[in-house]
Amino acid sequence: MSLSYNSSVVNKIITDFQKGKKTDSINQLNSFLVKHPSDNVARYNLALMYQNTEKINLAIKNYNEIIRKDKTHWRSRFNLYLILIKQKKFEDALVLVDEVLKIKNNYQPALRDKALIFLNLKKPDEGIKYIIDSLKQNSQDFIALNTLGMIYLELKKIQDAEKIFKKVIEANPEYISTYNNLGRCYSLQYKRDLALKYYKIVLDKDPNHLDALNNIANHYSETGYYKKALSYYFKALKIDKKNNELLFNIGCAYAFLKDYKKSEDYYKRSYTINPENNKLSKNYSILLLALQQYKEAWEMHDGRLKLDEFKVKNDHIHNTRDKLWNGEKLDKNKTILVIKEQGAGDEILYASMYPDLLKNLPRSKIETDPRLISLFERSFDSLNNFVPYNAFSKNEESLKDFDFVIYAGSLGRLYRNNIKDFPKKHFLFSDKKKDNIFKKKLARIDNKKKIGISWYSKNENYGSAKSLDLKMLVPLFKLQDYTFINLQYGDTKKEIKSFYRNYKINIINFEEVDLFNDFEAISSLLINLDLLISVSNTTAHIAGALGVPTWLIKPKNHAVFHYWNQPYQTTPWYSSIRLYPYLNGWEQTIEKIKKDLIKKN
Repeated sequence: MSLSYNSSVVNKIITDFQKGKKTDSINQLNSFLVKHPSDNVARYNLALMYQNTEKINLAIKNYNEIIRKDKTHWRSRFNLYLILIKQKKFEDALVLVDEVLKIKNNYQPALRDKALIFLNLKKPDEGIKYIIDSLKQNSQDFIALNTLGMIYLELKKIQDAEKIFKKVIEANPEYISTYNNLGRCYSLQYKRDLALKYYKIVLDKDPNHLDALNNIANHYSETGYYKKALSYYFKALKIDKKNNELLFNIGCAYAFLKDYKKSEDYYKRSYTINPENNKLSKNYSILLLALQQYKEAWEMHDGRLKLDEFKVKNDHIHNTRDKLWNGEKLDKNKTILVIKEQGAGDEILYASMYPDLLKNLPRSKIETDPRLISLFERSFDSLNNFVPYNAFSKNEESLKDFDFVIYAGSLGRLYRNNIKDFPKKHFLFSDKKKDNIFKKKLARIDNKKKIGISWYSKNENYGSAKSLDLKMLVPLFKLQDYTFINLQYGDTKKEIKSFYRNYKINIINFEEVDLFNDFEAISSLLINLDLLISVSNTTAHIAGALGVPTWLIKPKNHAVFHYWNQPYQTTPWYSSIRLYPYLNGWEQTIEKIKKDLIKKN
């Protein structure tokens, strides 16, 4: 890539360029090429000059002219594909890197760059071979090592990526991109404080590092400091005013602040730049769902199906791609496979549309969490429609008998286009025999009103923004008119015992009930309670679907889902649920619930 030439005329022009006479040197070299149009060495140096002065289109034009005339000029191809990588034209760059490798067999930097191209094409498994071959030639190439770390990140080999990035930092402490990548490693492991530490190291070394600014802003947005996040987003936006991702992230932050007008404005600006951004489609749809603009929301909601995060959680989606419903007209003769998505809570929520589905498309099969099948069969009076998750979707052969595949969250396009479309009463029904068993058990405890409690969520990403420490509920437990029943799934035995030792407050626990797996027993226990007080988790969804009076403590804004993110204290999805927002600290929220419990009694 160096500027050199054996012609005294061109050599002097190059020397003048290097001394800072850039415009004059470019003009002189252009004049030289008018007289010597076939001189590829001069043209190559002209292309380099244009590249050096950020006149990229002219650089590309001259590189292409050389390539057209000289089938073996690998340097022009090398420089040109580097430009194309910066322009994110990865398919075009791949063609050129292959040409370089054909001319210059196993050229180490080209092998390294080919791996990077495959990474950006979302084909890390194809790129890893080339980066390993590159490192065999030069094991100390920190750029190649950094690329290997990024490939490991994409392949979800987080621990391996972390080791590689630490190795790069040790070898070259000034290669700042690796600090940013190590921060991403920690962020993916939800070690947010460590992630922030490394993002800030990047900014100390380069205050205008776009990715670090964006990542720091994301950190604050994900931890509830939305205004602080915006300050970093706007710093980054000054550097790149048309950055689609930044505009999208700003839209998210404003949505968390409930400034929906500004949020929509930034989403629209982002959409104008890249209408194919599926993450934007998903988040924009969530905003519209919160605003109860259902028809417009569902049209965008299917963008989630193309996201990596959706594909990871629904690893069979590659089998269903040729059968996915995309708004085609459906009639009773069509055979439909509906597949649950996300966790059991979301599955229960979307199950509110199953009565509509089974009425209109009776030949549907619904892949279901096995824990819910008996509950659904009884509630929807159907013994033939529900099958265990992955019964059909696990391979393409099993899908041949279906006309379409619909993921449960997409049913909204068919059945929830208006606030009036939502059910006015509960849609799940517990087992009456089991109901009577729990009714007797509760009556034997005392004659006080019974309140179920559930205080945390196991959601790996948002759990901390949704969950409470049990001791935060002490003001409620001190109310003498109520007995509190444990409805928290997971291993809570030690926590409840420790809580009793510290506060002398007894929480009733039915040890014979598996609060994670036995949804039938949970349902019968819930149906006998006077009230459930819960954070956002599966238990709350079951209660709402059964019509059990439920006071739900909403997550912090960045973790609140569209069904809780409502303008009032109610949600159209569950008529029996009352919503309590986060009020400048969980303590204020609990105090509000306490006052309402006193009034209720």
